Amino acid sequence: MINLFKNLNENQKEAVLKTEGPVIAIAGAGSGKTSVLTTRIAYLIFEKKIHFENILAITFTNKAANEMKYRVRQTIGINTSQMWISTFHSMCAKILREHIEFLGYKKNFQIIDDDDVKQLVKSILKKNNYDIKIYKPKIIKNIVLKLKFDNDLIEDIEEPVKSVVKLVSRKYEENLYRNNLVDFENLLTLTIELLENNEPLRKYYNEKFQYILVDEFQDTNNVQYKLVNLLVGEKQNIFIVGDEDQSIYAFRGANIENINKFKRDYPNFHLVLLEENYRSTNTILKAANQIIENNTKRVPKKLFSNLGNGKQITHFKGVTARDEVEFVALKVLELVRKGYTYNDFAILYRANSTSRMFEEVFMQKRIPYRIYGNTSFFKRREIKDFTAYLRLIINNNDAYSFMRVITNPKRGIGAITIDKLFNLAANNDLDIFVAIDRANEVLGKSVCNKLLDFKNMILDFRVKLDELSFNDFVDYILDKSGYVKSLENDEKGDVRYENLLEFKTILSENEQIYKDLSKESLLIYLLEDISLKSEESKKDIIDGVTFMTLHSAKGLEFKVVFIVTLEMGMFPLGRSMQSRKDFEEERRLMYVGVTRTKELLFLTNANVRQTFGEISRNKDSCFINEINKELIDVRGYSEYVNKPYRETNFFSKKVLNVAKLESLNNYKKNDLNKGERITHTKFGVGLVISVTGTHCIIAFPQPYGIKKLLKDHPAISKN
Repeated sequence: MINLFKNLNENQKEAVLKTEGPVIAIAGAGSGKTSVLTTRIAYLIFEKKIHFENILAITFTNKAANEMKYRVRQTIGINTSQMWISTFHSMCAKILREHIEFLGYKKNFQIIDDDDVKQLVKSILKKNNYDIKIYKPKIIKNIVLKLKFDNDLIEDIEEPVKSVVKLVSRKYEENLYRNNLVDFENLLTLTIELLENNEPLRKYYNEKFQYILVDEFQDTNNVQYKLVNLLVGEKQNIFIVGDEDQSIYAFRGANIENINKFKRDYPNFHLVLLEENYRSTNTILKAANQIIENNTKRVPKKLFSNLGNGKQITHFKGVTARDEVEFVALKVLELVRKGYTYNDFAILYRANSTSRMFEEVFMQKRIPYRIYGNTSFFKRREIKDFTAYLRLIINNNDAYSFMRVITNPKRGIGAITIDKLFNLAANNDLDIFVAIDRANEVLGKSVCNKLLDFKNMILDFRVKLDELSFNDFVDYILDKSGYVKSLENDEKGDVRYENLLEFKTILSENEQIYKDLSKESLLIYLLEDISLKSEESKKDIIDGVTFMTLHSAKGLEFKVVFIVTLEMGMFPLGRSMQSRKDFEEERRLMYVGVTRTKELLFLTNANVRQTFGEISRNKDSCFINEINKELIDVRGYSEYVNKPYRETNFFSKKVLNVAKLESLNNYKKNDLNKGERITHTKFGVGLVISVTGTHCIIAFPQPYGIKKLLKDHPAISKN
């Protein structure tokens, strides 16, 4: 006899056994929602004798669907390949294969991908004599697809774009229909059209799907919600699993209000709270609860665990961002020596550009790492583009860099032109820029002028290298080359621009370190260093620390998690503070990050940070302050500057001992090292943060704080 409930707690059993009518399971992070879903399916089939074809389970990824099928198969031993356990798109494709003829399509329709859509939109623009340099196919495509889900958006578009979009949208749909094609958005909208306009067919599926289960309901958009509603029959046997506290995909169209909408549409719903967490210690869960309870309009719940309290959360604050990164790297090495593997660690950040400094330090310390769901900073397209500009500025005869930047952004210079130019250079043993001066021998006047403009631009960049600060130099190249403008048409343009601005920080940091080098020499060194880092990051990592954004971390878990750059403006993002809705989504991101942790959690930030080449000092993230202090072990800068100020016994005397004062004045050499404690005649006990040349930076208790002092000043003595 199969015992379906042997590994379930009481609330999980309730979620499985309450099969009739609408049920909402609010499933906290790590609370075993997949076990509940698969056990509920198994219970319906094995105990209630419901045929598997009468059960529909919808999730968001093929991976999740396959995992559910596998678990059901393992639990009750049936073939699950034909079960209706799938993503929204797969379910719709299956329905349309059977019934799309009602809409005038043929059953052998083909599904086109995003690239196909872009090419079709581009073709329509050209056929209707629209300049694709003005009306970018990628932008028009995105608008056309969004209109499928919300046609009212057209009213927010200004002319002449509005008219262009209307025409392209109409002709695009006509083209799809004529050629028996369906895009991914059509899979949903056509299924809705079928069910809305064909009552017998809708009733057929209402009766067919006696029980419906929907996973990750907080991530559904309005169209998906409507689709589920159309499929639910009169008995309303619908089971949704969701967690408003983990709704972090508003930028993809997810509507956090859908759970509240469900409550209104199904007022006789039964609510089950899944609060027992099987992943984390209670210290971590208490912190997560304390953070998320500050959000409004949520179903209150308190995660708890039977795994014990575990260790305190560590908050480390570096004096600089480099201190923060060094702490993370050294802590990883320390824990590896104690028995952890590199795969046990995750470093979570809000912005992709954050990975750059961590990559540099981890390479230096030979700590293996992998970038999850993204490319290494040094291999990102925009970084390779920009370094190609820099290489060509330094070496005008760099053919590889010339090839990369001459058409990036596009300048009306094609492959044939470049071939003729390179042949001219090769046949006459000419440098590329000299060949440009003689290009009229093989090319027409118009393209020769474009080549000369490009050459003069690169030569101008070389002049500006000596005249401008590095920050202004980066901005100048990005502006005058047209590269920033080209990013306006890129779906990832904002992220790419942030990565490019991070290049300012690279230049500024190294300028401080290599003060004796000329700007050109420093650039040559950095370009070589970046090439080596890019090559090193190509290595396949089997056991490595995972770097990822907080968005990418959802659904994953790690023994040790570092959430970094926890400063106001960095995380939460500055722009989120203008809207409660956006700000609460940032808090949900923090909640997701904290609840990825199984054993150890580190929250890190810096007192001073160089961001995009600019020095900034930001307050600690409000999310840190939302955690009760008894849960946090404070380390680094904050540990010392926040201690109550107390004078030492030696200096608390009203009259200093003359002999000791003379001895102090005669002391000329202080062999100070980072991390050592010292005593200052005025400021008291302090911690050495850094030592550079004749100066040192020391953190003193309040009210004195951080001081930059002469290392060998007679007022300083080592403890």
